[in-house]
Amino acid sequence: MKNIYLALIIVLAFCINGFSQNVLTEDFNFMPVDSLENSGLWGRSGINTNYNIKVVSPGLEYLGYVGSGKGNSCLISNSGNGDIVYRNFTEPITSGSVYMSFMLKLDSLPTTFTQGYCISYNPNTGGTNLNTALYIKRLPSSNFNLGVRKIGTIDYSNSVFEINKTYLIVLKYSIIAGNDNDLSSLYAFETGVPNVEPSIPLSSTNNGIDFTGQASVYINNNYAQTGLEGCRIFIDGIRVGNSWNTSVLAVPTSVSGPTASSNEWIEIVPNPVHNSTKIKYQIPSNSHVKINIFNASGMHCSELLNEYQESGHHEMEWFPSELPVGVYSCTIQFNEQQSTKKLIVIK
Repeated sequence: MKNIYLALIIVLAFCINGFSQNVLTEDFNFMPVDSLENSGLWGRSGINTNYNIKVVSPGLEYLGYVGSGKGNSCLISNSGNGDIVYRNFTEPITSGSVYMSFMLKLDSLPTTFTQGYCISYNPNTGGTNLNTALYIKRLPSSNFNLGVRKIGTIDYSNSVFEINKTYLIVLKYSIIAGNDNDLSSLYAFETGVPNVEPSIPLSSTNNGIDFTGQASVYINNNYAQTGLEGCRIFIDGIRVGNSWNTSVLAVPTSVSGPTASSNEWIEIVPNPVHNSTKIKYQIPSNSHVKINIFNASGMHCSELLNEYQESGHHEMEWFPSELPVGVYSCTIQFNEQQSTKKLIVIK
């Protein structure tokens, strides 16, 4: 039995290390503001303008996506030369592939809108070399195509997308041995969240120079650069990692983990969990509380609680009989805050 516990603890340590490869999670968990700049970890690139990227309520929702329905969203509403904002990864990704997933919705696509990009990577080499950008092209029907641009030509797909509908988007940059052959790829989904990366992307291109890695996300509201005049584009639930699992399927993590002096905590006793366990938590003020269980791949397994509760200490018993042996995460959400506790289920 001790050997089993030891093996599971080793697996847990391995999984926690794997989760660290998620290098950015952004659910816009701050109050609506006129400018995303200086909100959370976002900064401005270039001059300050009157046309800001805003934080607005509510957040976007896409069934099954781990970033769905959390916090607010950012709005690109472009009627002039607007701001460009960025957020750095916790560490650059310099080998393998970089994946960025997020939800996207357009609710305005006027005739002033031609084609252009709104979100991209910037490499780890410094300067501004926006690449693997998501391009949007307006169609005569007021629908649109999506495409990707590494740094040269744009590769548009023939798929037609609609306004007022939320899509799940994935931008991938693949670092490949050789010169100027790294690949930028686009995936877009109308429903569902694939458990594995599709073998064929919606569009892809290797046209342009290579980069040694990627280090940040840029969101662009400057129509002189992007061509998106008159648009209204919502982006939410950004996840960046070095695999499909650590971006598209990324297990939620706390934006700022609770400290010893914090009023926000979650405790699971016993852990590892055999037949049952008690989940103890404290919330600082009256709030709508959600408690959910996710597996090691970030897939949602069970909703344990979804109700309004008063401030203070709370406790509930959980029976994981329907779950197989493995490593899981228990996540509590309240007042736009979130905390996560790892747990092991044994039999």
